Amino acid sequence: MARTMRAAKHLVQHCTPRPIFLALLVALCFATSNLPAASSQSAADSCSNGLSLGSLVPFNTTGLTCFQAWPSQDFILRFGKAASGSNVWSFVLSAPDNGAYISVGFSPTGRMVGSSAVAGWVTAAGVGSARQYYLGGTSSRSCPPDKGNLALASGAGAPTIVSKGSRLYLAFQLTGQPLTKVIYAVGPGSSLPGSNGLLPQHQDMASGTISLSGGTSGGGSPATGGGDGDGDDDDDGEGGEGKGDGGKDGDEANGERRTSPASASSSGANDGGAFLSAKRRHGLLAIISWGVLVPAGVALARFFKRFDPFWFYAHIAAQGLGFVLGVLAVVAGFRLDDDEGPVATHKAIGIVVLVCACLQVMALLARPAKETKARRYWNWYHHNVGRVAIAIGVANIFYGLSLANEGQEWSYGYGIFIGIFAVVYLVLEEWRRRHSSLPR
Repeated sequence: MARTMRAAKHLVQHCTPRPIFLALLVALCFATSNLPAASSQSAADSCSNGLSLGSLVPFNTTGLTCFQAWPSQDFILRFGKAASGSNVWSFVLSAPDNGAYISVGFSPTGRMVGSSAVAGWVTAAGVGSARQYYLGGTSSRSCPPDKGNLALASGAGAPTIVSKGSRLYLAFQLTGQPLTKVIYAVGPGSSLPGSNGLLPQHQDMASGTISLSGGTSGGGSPATGGGDGDGDDDDDGEGGEGKGDGGKDGDEANGERRTSPASASSSGANDGGAFLSAKRRHGLLAIISWGVLVPAGVALARFFKRFDPFWFYAHIAAQGLGFVLGVLAVVAGFRLDDDEGPVATHKAIGIVVLVCACLQVMALLARPAKETKARRYWNWYHHNVGRVAIAIGVANIFYGLSLANEGQEWSYGYGIFIGIFAVVYLVLEEWRRRHSSLPR
């Protein structure tokens, strides 16, 4: 009887859920219960629903053409003439309120640099600010506020931004026919402009076109930075910007209502879209290729030669895959379509790394036999060119992470990997030195 009771007690103990399993179950139930909330947040504004802002925007916003301008960031743009026969155009950009600024600009070339844009944000205290910017470069200092070529209206039509239902609504009017090449940008989360009004470098951007004839338009593709819209481009590039620095008298406006902060589910959805952007794909490819696989291939050849021929095939596999992914990283980098300032330097360094990698591939095809005297010089060339390529490649990865304005965790994470790799490499190098000096 006692054995039966002990067995039953033992069975109960094994069947009783451990606390960690209970915690996981509660977390899973909580996450599942929030899925409908995420859907409702992302559907808080759509072109199938009428824009209902009441008196928050001082000009009429009914009857505007509406389209999904940037799906991955849930940007919706509405635009149209303020009145029939008028040369005043009304614009309303809607986007999730993730504690960052949003902007829409008009470009004569389709590129961000050289365009004029309207950016807006709402602080945690509920104070909104909307201003015009001239995007003269890729740094904050080269994009001064209250400058630009948009003839923005003043008074009731001046730029304003409000927060409603966890979304931002950036509204403004401009005089004259707008340019049809449009750019969009979203700032880094929880990093708003300071008192000087300078914008932090955008987290992501896209471009597209609009049709001023009343048709719909296509948004930009964050993957390439180029427009892939299906709208009518008959007016492309022909519209004027409304020259002048108009709108300075009313560039700032207060948000009249802030109902709630951005929801975590909405932020997570948009962060997921941004994670797959072209800029991050380029960065991940570069890190995996030049920053992980190629150094690992060198370590295989350096410390595993006693396992012949395993070391050779492992070395070739790591270097070959790293080279292919590195080429894809370079191609993805050039498709970002940004050749200004530090980005041009980053690209130039990337080209140097690629050239060194190509030289290594060609050297493999011309490898002399071990018995020849030329093999000694070939080894010297092969080893040193590879080391230079790795050093430059790793440095360029850190440089690119700083230019991308990513969170510090990206640099910290890769820095920790490099530190661990360097320590392991030095330990193996010391082990190799000691064992190679032993008598055989």
